[in-house]
Amino acid sequence: MNKPAIRIGRLSQCTFEQALELRQRGFEGYHDSMRQYYPDFPKPGTPAPDALDRLMDSFGSSGIRAEQSIVGFVDEKPVGFVFIAIKTVNGVKLGWNGGTGVFPECRGLGLAKLMMQEARQVLIQQEVDIGVLEVVAKNAPAIASYEKGGFRIADKILGMTREEPLKEPFLPESRRPGGVRLEYGLSANVAAIPYYREQAAWGCMWHNLPRGESLVVYDEENKPVAYALFQRSRDAAGKLKSVTLRQCEVSPDRSDRELLFRLLLAELYGPYDEPCTRRVSDMSAANPELNELLHEAGFTLNYEQYMMLWERQKVVEA
Repeated sequence: MNKPAIRIGRLSQCTFEQALELRQRGFEGYHDSMRQYYPDFPKPGTPAPDALDRLMDSFGSSGIRAEQSIVGFVDEKPVGFVFIAIKTVNGVKLGWNGGTGVFPECRGLGLAKLMMQEARQVLIQQEVDIGVLEVVAKNAPAIASYEKGGFRIADKILGMTREEPLKEPFLPESRRPGGVRLEYGLSANVAAIPYYREQAAWGCMWHNLPRGESLVVYDEENKPVAYALFQRSRDAAGKLKSVTLRQCEVSPDRSDRELLFRLLLAELYGPYDEPCTRRVSDMSAANPELNELLHEAGFTLNYEQYMMLWERQKVVEA
């Protein structure tokens, strides 16, 4: 039996239809594998008729670059990928591994390793300052592979869901703090907050939430003491369908952190008895008070991942 011919190329060498097939077939079995670790991980959805349009939209909103994204070819057929996003924010060049996948019948050929080695070279050649990726917390082989490529674990991130209305509000009116005001706005409004969480999952960074919203709590001196980044979706009639929380932070100087977390959750997830889906997506697990409040409210843990970072300065120094 002839050994398959393997080469590494770029996504720009593929058609739109091939890109869609890469995304769909490269992740085959992913949801089943995740449910081995997390039984409540969502099941894969049925491919929609507009799947290609959605993929192109997601590439645009996430910053995926066809010229830099890696594709693995076996006998000249594209069968594996590493989608790479690159953008510059406030003078810092950021890169993201937006997914790594290989067709099931081509796994075990060493293709993923070759593609990750090429992806690392792309980060270096493009002079990316910080690279970001997310990996399942229980996927030890993948974590070890990324660590060999220069990534390090920087944070644990969570996915949670509450499908039913909340049984009670996060914060009763009688406990609402005085002397503060709340302001809804664009996701960009949190960028200058001193304790803004810059080291976050790619989809939780303010500049990657074009349709996201912010909620900021100000004290009597008009200083921001807490904030949240989130997204809301509505049906054709304007009725609320879902709320997805991306970031939720309180100033480390505050002694009333739990109260302010309750205030944020009560506002962005309220009214508590509204029949909509409430989600947490790739949010940092670094705030134990927040995690406990969500657990007590009946949110189901869908997954745990690690957010990993690659830093060019350390590569240069090495």
